[in-house]
Amino acid sequence: MRSVLLSIQYASIIGLFIESWVIFRRLKNSPLRYLFLSCIAILLNNVAYLFQLLSTSQESYVTALKISYIGRTWITLFLVLFTADLCKIKVPNLLKNFLVLVHLGIYISVLTFQKHTLYYSWFYFSTERIFPKLVHGDGIVHHIYMSLQAIYITTGFAWLFNAWHKEKNAATKKRLMTVIVSFFIECIFFSIQTFKLVGVTQDYEVTMIGYVIGIVVMFVALFRYDLLGAKEIARDFIIDRLSEGIIAVDTSGNIQYFNEPAKEMYPNIASDSSAVIAEIKEAILNGSGITVNNRIYTAEENDLVYNKENFGKLYALIDATEHYERFRKEKDILQKELRIDPLTGLYNRNGMEYFSKRIYKEALEIERPLLLCICDMNGLKYINDNFGHDEGDRAIKKIADIIKDAIPKDDMAFRIGGDEFLILGIRGDTDFSMKMFCEKCEGAIKNANETQDRPYKIDMSYGPIIKKLTGAPNEFSDLMKESDMLMYEMKRSRDEHKRS
Repeated sequence: MRSVLLSIQYASIIGLFIESWVIFRRLKNSPLRYLFLSCIAILLNNVAYLFQLLSTSQESYVTALKISYIGRTWITLFLVLFTADLCKIKVPNLLKNFLVLVHLGIYISVLTFQKHTLYYSWFYFSTERIFPKLVHGDGIVHHIYMSLQAIYITTGFAWLFNAWHKEKNAATKKRLMTVIVSFFIECIFFSIQTFKLVGVTQDYEVTMIGYVIGIVVMFVALFRYDLLGAKEIARDFIIDRLSEGIIAVDTSGNIQYFNEPAKEMYPNIASDSSAVIAEIKEAILNGSGITVNNRIYTAEENDLVYNKENFGKLYALIDATEHYERFRKEKDILQKELRIDPLTGLYNRNGMEYFSKRIYKEALEIERPLLLCICDMNGLKYINDNFGHDEGDRAIKKIADIIKDAIPKDDMAFRIGGDEFLILGIRGDTDFSMKMFCEKCEGAIKNANETQDRPYKIDMSYGPIIKKLTGAPNEFSDLMKESDMLMYEMKRSRDEHKRS
């Protein structure tokens, strides 16, 4: 029997060492970290327990016992934290810190048990059976430790069964059930040892076997049933350092994996994952980009399917800044082309509708007068009828050139109809600006007629208005009507558009 039990102990140590190494190689997220810590704690406990079994004196036994408790004290705590992360249970940091302090206190009581009765109320060293043993009575700290283990096991079962019951995905249910089986095995061996249900517990602590079998079952779940689901599948398709941000989400909407670019985009991805996924989904739904650190990203959503089973969603965040910049420039060019009259080079009616609102608002805000002037070419029908439409277009273009020369560079001119134009600008001195504008217009018209060699005169009528704005309703359209009336008054007074 002694040889069999020692062989089991050696085999468990070798198996735990291999499993710890494999898990360490895959150590990238919180659940695996806790599972790895559990493996290390169990490994240390089993190695030290082996030395207990092989000890030949009370001193060597006690030394090995104290070393074993370096691992034993933490096993169930790490396992329950592993379960919490696996089931997406948020354990407050304050509670974690408190439990760490409690377990630290338990270990200190074990380390000093020879000086008090807190952990062992009494004890003596015995070599009467197969293996040496420290026969003892349980102190209050020992009762606390055993009660904590019972609470951890019960809580872990509750979390696992609740998650299993709520889970709809068949593969995920298999993974959870495997972990439940692992906990159940550990619970059975814990109960056997606690209540001494079989004779071997008098010589050998069977919880050692229970922990090993339980961890092996989780190990199988890790590789056979993909314990962490979406994360492990995503890793088959992506690399951590891709330029794109990658986020893998399981069927319950919980983030299971994200690479470094995604973390750089969303530093809060671990603490506020639901908000991150909500923002990404909204961007996909609206077809909009996501702006982060002056870069623009487009989001893509794909089903995460492996062996015909759906494990969740894979989100790719692709840097599309250059694409958006190029699109914006092309859009600006297109919009500008749509606002420009190709014949005269002035803004057209679309341009007038776009810029007039801005000019009006600016003049109102800075409390400066607004120049508004509707201009209309005189005699265009006469030119078209007698000299053709090409000559009419030439005359329109000439009028546009006259308007350009007559207005300051900060003013804007628009061709809002066939031979109708609009001038908008912000002014200072009202009287001087009005007089200067009229003089420039008349001088430009006179100069054009004197220098051009055409059988007709270039002429236009205009109705300049310079007024300080009040912001009254329909104020701009009322000014347009007023300018239009002034323009027609001038038109009626001018009929010298023909050469005799």
